[in-house]
Amino acid sequence: MDAADAGQAARGGGLDPDVVRLRRARTRLIVLIPVTTAAYALAGHSAVALLDAFRLMAVNDLSGWGEGAIGGPAPFLVAVTAAVLLANVLTRQAATVFATLRAGAVMSGSVGLGGTALGLLDAWLSGRWTPPLEAGRFVSEGGGSDWGPTARAAYHATWLLPPVFGGAAVAGLLWLARTHGRGRWPATKAAEIKEHGVVLPGAIEKVEFTGAWVGGEPRFAVTVDYVGKYGPRRTVEHFVTPLAKVPVRGGQVDVWYDPLGEDGVVLVELNERSFSSMRYPDLP
Repeated sequence: MDAADAGQAARGGGLDPDVVRLRRARTRLIVLIPVTTAAYALAGHSAVALLDAFRLMAVNDLSGWGEGAIGGPAPFLVAVTAAVLLANVLTRQAATVFATLRAGAVMSGSVGLGGTALGLLDAWLSGRWTPPLEAGRFVSEGGGSDWGPTARAAYHATWLLPPVFGGAAVAGLLWLARTHGRGRWPATKAAEIKEHGVVLPGAIEKVEFTGAWVGGEPRFAVTVDYVGKYGPRRTVEHFVTPLAKVPVRGGQVDVWYDPLGEDGVVLVELNERSFSSMRYPDLP
């Protein structure tokens, strides 16, 4: 079952509760992404006030706050608090929209990293970082010495930080697109259900040979009855099995339930109670 199509049918004259929840989550996510990005951008921009102090100590061998930053730690603390709160809400909404727990964390992290990259990029382009007293050398009464690796890294951090944060954000979004695309989402969801879900027994109601053979083994359409979130439900799963382990009517299966609690999103697996060596469906 695809995440985008989960619960699309209307029941009893009203919309499926999961459909309503999904639509609300999508709307909230559309609003939260730019707002959270902006909050993290402000946090990244104002973080220069803190980072510049350590950078100046590294390149000048002196102490003091950066004069070019948005003064002091207060703006940073306010911005990062707002960003974290928004990110928590975004995590929940993204998990609902993409129907996996990991998607929420990855989406939130990517938005946070991307917003921070934008804030740091703006700080670099607008000259918020304080220039060193002398590029390449420490300044002191004794004449100073050439920079070491730490000082050089601190000097170039002004333009290195934006692509580092931005690259991490892009990597997260690419992972999300790769694992939650229409073709890969079922496998991603199945892995999550096995990792975080709850398993209960289901009953095989009907087994039909589909007429197809895969790798020399028959493929069956297996109808399974189980108890879902809103009462008894039925699903049809397809299995390719060896002839010695053909599922039979009346057998049992393992039904793994979605950790997010979405009705109808389950993973059905055959087990030793699913087949009998004495009974086989008719095969051509």
